[in-house]
Parts: sequence; C-alpha cells; structure tokens
Amino acid sequence: MKKLAFLPLLFLAVSILAQSKAKQPFVFGFFAGMETQSLGFESFGKWPDEPTAWTEGPNAGVSAGFFARKAIFPWVHFQPELAFSYVENKIVFWPDGPRNFQFLDAELPLHFVFTDGRRKELPLKGCVILGGRMGWNFAKNNSNLFKISQERFALDLGLGAEIKLKSWRFQPAFIYSHGMNDLHFLDDAKYDEVIGRMVRDKLALRLLVWKAKN
Repeated sequence: MKKLAFLPLLFLAVSILAQSKAKQPFVFGFFAGMETQSLGFESFGKWPDEPTAWTEGPNAGVSAGFFARKAIFPWVHFQPELAFSYVENKIVFWPDGPRNFQFLDAELPLHFVFTDGRRKELPLKGCVILGGRMGWNFAKNNSNLFKISQERFALDLGLGAEIKLKSWRFQPAFIYSHGMNDLHFLDDAKYDEVIGRMVRDKLALRLLVWKAKN
C-alpha cells in the first residue's frame, strides 16, 4: 500500500505537463554519476542455531540519463527524468553462502527543484530537490533461496548547486532515494520464513548539464 504514496506526485506531474504553455518551454539535458545502494531487511534467524541472512554493502554503481526542466515559478522548477543505473549487492545466506543480486534499473524520477529565483545573474546558487520515482529492475536474479521484486517506488530528497557558465548550466547534486515498497517476493523460496520486509535505499552523486534558453 505504501506505493500509493507516489500517486499524488504522479497526478501533479501529469497536471503540470497538461498545462504547459509554449512561452514557458521545457529545456532538456543529460546527467551522469555514481550511486551506492544498500539492502535493508528483517532477519528472523539466529546464527548459528538456525538459518539466517544478512547483507554486505552498501555497494557502488553507475547511473546516467536524460531530463526535462520547466519553470513553474521563479523559485521552483519541475524536472521529470529518465534514469538508468547498475549496481550489484551481496546477500549472505547461512549456511548456504553468499549470492550476488544484480540491479539494472530504468527509473522515472519526478523532481521539484527549489532555488533562489530573485537573482538570476548569480553564477552559483544552492538548490533543494524533492520528489519521488518509480523504477523497474531488468536484471534476472534467479535463485531458489530468495527472490526480489522488480518494481521499486521511492521518495527522493537532494541538495545541490546550480553553476552558471555563459549559456550553460551545471548542477552537481546528492540525491537520497528511500525505498517505499516491500521488495520481498514470496514464491516458496528457501529463506522466505527467515527474511521479512525488504527495501532498497540509494545515495547518488550526479552532475546535470543543460543549455539555458534566452
């Protein structure tokens, strides 16, 4: 049910797109960076008396993608994105040993970027990023020990800076993405009774680049 928390943000994004005017066009850009991912879950086993499991990490990966950016007010921009990322995480199952799980994600982040719009001539301005995302893991993690759902819903919070260099804009930023939905896919796997609710949290460092329109 927690994935429903993402729906108001999605409806707001659709409303903004529907009301978009030609005199306030979107600008387009790209981004690249790195991110770390940690897996968090409840483990009901008590080593060494009975089977248990734990994670090793967080682990680092890479990300890249494209975005569109539109001013809603002088101090806030709407920023939908298409992001791709890859990372691996290890889960240790006792007594069966470690297993690597791959995450090749395609994600749709919907962000609102808040900044000081009163002084457009400033070469450097801080910004706050709020929003959410939905994603899908295309990697096939076939294991009879434990299975992970492919869909992911998350809430995002970030801090960054907007750098002005002639007609170009650069935005380095940290984004923390907190997983909202339970990723434990119940399918009669061996460790279904050992592992409870599971989430994926990400921390990304990325650089956005775009060309401002006059």
